Amino acid sequence: MKLFKKIGGILLFAAFAGGIFYGIIKLSDRLLSPGTSTEASEKTTPAASEGIQRVSSKKLKDSLNQNSILHYTDEASVKLLDEIDIESITEKVLPSMVSVQCTVRGINLFGQLVEGESAGSGIFIESKEGLLYLVTNNHVVENAVTVSVVFPDGESYPAVVKNSDAIYDLAILTVKKSLLKQTTLDSIIPATLAESKEVRVGEMVIAVGNALGYGTSVTVGYIGATNHRYATEASSISLIQTDAAINPGNSGGALVNIDGEVIGINSSKLASSSIEGMGFAIPVTVALPIIKELQQKEKVREGEQGFLGVYIATVTEEEINNLGWPAGIYIKEIIEGGAASESDLQVSDIITGVNDVPVITTEQLQSRISSYRFGTTVTLTVYRLTDGEYKETKVDVTLKERSLQ
Repeated sequence: MKLFKKIGGILLFAAFAGGIFYGIIKLSDRLLSPGTSTEASEKTTPAASEGIQRVSSKKLKDSLNQNSILHYTDEASVKLLDEIDIESITEKVLPSMVSVQCTVRGINLFGQLVEGESAGSGIFIESKEGLLYLVTNNHVVENAVTVSVVFPDGESYPAVVKNSDAIYDLAILTVKKSLLKQTTLDSIIPATLAESKEVRVGEMVIAVGNALGYGTSVTVGYIGATNHRYATEASSISLIQTDAAINPGNSGGALVNIDGEVIGINSSKLASSSIEGMGFAIPVTVALPIIKELQQKEKVREGEQGFLGVYIATVTEEEINNLGWPAGIYIKEIIEGGAASESDLQVSDIITGVNDVPVITTEQLQSRISSYRFGTTVTLTVYRLTDGEYKETKVDVTLKERSLQ
């Protein structure tokens, strides 16, 4: 008897709760949809024609629309993105890619001179005056005794390091065109550099290079950041961050967009060993002025470097944040008789670039200036305090010998 009473109580409670729940639903329907007739619902503005829409007969559509804040249309219009063909993009890029093989010399822990092998990647960018020009990372060819380049057809040829920039980790290699077989020449095309194209976070990218020295490989990922700041005591560089795998051997290879254009030059050196799932590349927009300069300039011997003749200091983060100064190098004093004293440079000017190459630290400025032979005229990008605010201007300076300063 007690059991029947308990079962009856449960059924009574369920009925009571169900009634309350039904009442709440009906009340919400009335509040959310004042007009309940078919005519009223049909007057409601239909959903946009683009996107995913449900297909239904008029009768079903009317019943669905009744007492509902969602309204369905008679026809569907679905717009799909074309599939991204990674294979076709890769086929477009591979004829511009090379492997770089080096014999390097160094000192071991016991102070002995030793030689070893290293490998990296390179990008074929131009053929001019009987030479093929290729760009790679400076650290790939640093301390190299011999350098050879393996082209897409598998043939290897000797290369020369024409010029390099340790601060920006870039180097230019040349290969004599006359050495190449016709089959090699037929297998290569210059890379397309995205000189002015905007790079966006979330954009799909492909990293191509000689990963781990095993031959050309391809990895796919997305842009995570477009202004990742890589800073050391000597430099500060803005990098592209991606989750496309960039491993040792990928250095000097290409980071390309879905149009097959090179947007960055990969560098495994610029990532900490503690970082996982992040690769970094030097943006083409940053690298291009340096690349063009390295192509044209000859190596400057010690004793021939140009000097500016100024006392300088790196603008601190505190000065940037509190005083609104631009990031760059502050001129504290101009040396009498030096190159700067014979130019339009002024004390308190802030230097931010040399021949359109950004400089942020004193080491970057000194490296850029010393890469030119004395007697060379360089154009400095300078911010000058004018009417209470810093304004950009350009100043030409003809560099002098150090001994004259």
